[in-house]
Amino acid sequence: MRDFKLQKAIILTCLVLLLMVDAGLAFYDSRIALKAQDPESVLKVQTKQLNDMKADVDRAIRIKARMPEVDKYFDQFETTLPPQGKGYSMLSEELDGIARETHVQVKDRKFQKKEISGRNVDEIEIEATLDGDYSGIVRFLNRLQRSKNTYVVDSLGLDSDKSTGGQGAQAAPGAVKVSLRLRSYFRKA
Repeated sequence: MRDFKLQKAIILTCLVLLLMVDAGLAFYDSRIALKAQDPESVLKVQTKQLNDMKADVDRAIRIKARMPEVDKYFDQFETTLPPQGKGYSMLSEELDGIARETHVQVKDRKFQKKEISGRNVDEIEIEATLDGDYSGIVRFLNRLQRSKNTYVVDSLGLDSDKSTGGQGAQAAPGAVKVSLRLRSYFRKA
């Protein structure tokens, strides 16, 4: 019987301690909730959000004010583009010329025309494979960059095919095969 009374007292003591800890945690939680809803801190957060939005609106107004200037520059750029009549043959000729000068071969050339709405410009996407040594391909890209025509290189990728001579021939030591995607532009006639 004594053991039962002792066990009962221990259990009641533990229960009282647990209730006190629970009450302390509830009080602490309510204090944290009050701090989170403190009007001054809420006002500070909302003021910062408002200032950020005002800065975004101001930036948008400045961008909108510069749009006529940007349009003017784009119109000037359009006049520097070659006319559409020269077409793909001009691009092929230029790519072949640069390839000869840099000792690179241009293979598997594909062209795709896209019209740009609202502008007097056509975009030409070009896909090709370049074969040559690393320095030749770098020189090819540098010459492409310095061309009087506009080229935008979208991607370069090292091709996993090790043969560059066709029909299973092995590539020369130091040879690299690169897939190239780029764009150029023509002025509509």
